[in-house]
Amino acid sequence: MTGGRVAKPFLHHFAMKSAAHQLGTMPGRTDAEVHQMSDAASFQVDGHRRSADQCRSQLAAQQLLDRQVRVMALIEGAVVVDVGCGAGLFVHEASRRFPDKTIIGVDASDDDIRLAQLLHPQLAGRFRRMSAYRLEFAEASVDCITLQEVLEHLEGAALAIKEANRVLRPGGVLVVSVPNPFYVWRIVTFVAAEIANLVRRRRGRPARLEAEILSPDAAWDRHVHAWTPQTLLALLEVNGFVYVDHGYENGAANPLRRWFLTVLPFLGPTLILAVRKAAPAPSALV
Repeated sequence: MTGGRVAKPFLHHFAMKSAAHQLGTMPGRTDAEVHQMSDAASFQVDGHRRSADQCRSQLAAQQLLDRQVRVMALIEGAVVVDVGCGAGLFVHEASRRFPDKTIIGVDASDDDIRLAQLLHPQLAGRFRRMSAYRLEFAEASVDCITLQEVLEHLEGAALAIKEANRVLRPGGVLVVSVPNPFYVWRIVTFVAAEIANLVRRRRGRPARLEAEILSPDAAWDRHVHAWTPQTLLALLEVNGFVYVDHGYENGAANPLRRWFLTVLPFLGPTLILAVRKAAPAPSALV
């Protein structure tokens, strides 16, 4: 199936859906009024409310992380959906580097979608509020989906994978990135914390354990899974995908750390796994 034949039904479906839902394209309001509304709004960023001007000054100059660059190298096809797009940087850069592709960003957070539209107004129509559990696209209408730093947050990770399978065309690619549980710094901090617990117990004191709650003000901002390469691939394979490739983030500002991760990349902070849709996902959960 060619990219052109996939893109046409998708774009028609997306246009019909987005007309009523795109933020700032409400009937009866001029572009100037929409921009004025955005400038007057505030946005939740890292647990704090920020004004439009603060968001522009803090986020407009952001560059892609090494893991995002590696994910971008794996995308293919005419229509790409970035699920959990956040402030939209990946969608912006992918659209710039691949002008022949239609790159769409979706996120469950209204703040993130509004922020993406604020920072990238030329792509405002490409950003939609949408749950990973219910992607508002037709079946088999998308060539590629990226799930970047999303699955570790989702209680229903398997449901999100089943939904990605539904909207991907046969042979479509899914690229997933998650924190690497074998990241060397994570291992070091884990060992140090458990040694401290051994000492506490020997002294008759209670052990300590903290949940990975990253931001108490955002319900989604916590880690409820730690995916190894093998368990992540198992989740994907039982839901209709076959292995394509995997790798690890190893970009680091510190030269010594960068050399270390070049030699031993599997100890890097992020696991990146690409798979291809080979069959529909089963509807039932195990």
